[in-house]
Amino acid sequence: MSISWLRREAQVARAEVRQGRFQRSMAVLAAGAAIVSGFETYMQHLRGAFRNRWMWTPIWLTPPMTAAAAAAIFSEKAARKVLPIVSLATLVDGAIGFFYHVRGVRRMPGGFKLGQYNIVMGPPIFAPLLMCIVGVLGTLASFLRRERLEDFEVASYTTPRIFPASRAAGSSHPRAESLRAEIAHGRFQQGMALLSAFFAVLAGGEAYFEHLRGSFNQRWMWTPVWVTPPMVAAGVGAIRSQQVARKVLPAMSIVTFLDGMLGFLLHLRGIKRMPGHFTNLRFNITMGPPLLAPLLFCAVGLLGFIASLLRREESAT
Repeated sequence: MSISWLRREAQVARAEVRQGRFQRSMAVLAAGAAIVSGFETYMQHLRGAFRNRWMWTPIWLTPPMTAAAAAAIFSEKAARKVLPIVSLATLVDGAIGFFYHVRGVRRMPGGFKLGQYNIVMGPPIFAPLLMCIVGVLGTLASFLRRERLEDFEVASYTTPRIFPASRAAGSSHPRAESLRAEIAHGRFQQGMALLSAFFAVLAGGEAYFEHLRGSFNQRWMWTPVWVTPPMVAAGVGAIRSQQVARKVLPAMSIVTFLDGMLGFLLHLRGIKRMPGHFTNLRFNITMGPPLLAPLLFCAVGLLGFIASLLRREESAT
């Protein structure tokens, strides 16, 4: 595996993303995010003994969401027709979960008057909205075009090419069609940057409250809190400036991704240090540090990095 081969593959991948030809790759990300989110939700709701029937809905949605994303890798028809429906259901379920978590905090003694305590010790308030990352990735994947590297030579990517955008079944609204066309051709950098900033706020806020519950007993627990403001600033700055999108956003996205991986390793170490270690895995994963939660921080970094590779919306050029 030579350096020149890696450079060539990176060039092709970048060109594919810029032209909106990464439907399969986005479906893979959606499937991975669904598994991570579903597993983490199950563990957190198991800790709450599934006291409310709505606590089962994200668990029930995880298999169809994962299956739809996996099917989209192999079938364009599944990507266009099945994946957006399941993704929308996931988005709605995340919004419903957010409502119930807010209600759960409000019903605690003191409600929001004791918010500094209740938000920390109550149901994780931003966690359901982080689940919406899965729905966003799935929806975007359904709009994108498929990778067909065999159809083009690497040299052909030096000049942008125009491809027909897919029409949504039953969709005839001009603005909706225009938005779909821009996404299909990789022209949604500002929208993607806004999404990365929004989810960075949620991920950073959730990390802060979870780590405050643990009294920040390790200095590493501060890193997602420190990383969040510059990541949000990079995402917002990328909306206004193409230079920020090209230079600052990818750097901060890589830092965010690496911090998520570091958090995953530290959470894994935390479970290993609990009584019984991995021999008492069912209890330790449920009651210990949320094992896969830091990987959602990685998803924020991936959103930002993808945004840095995309082209600007037509209205911004």
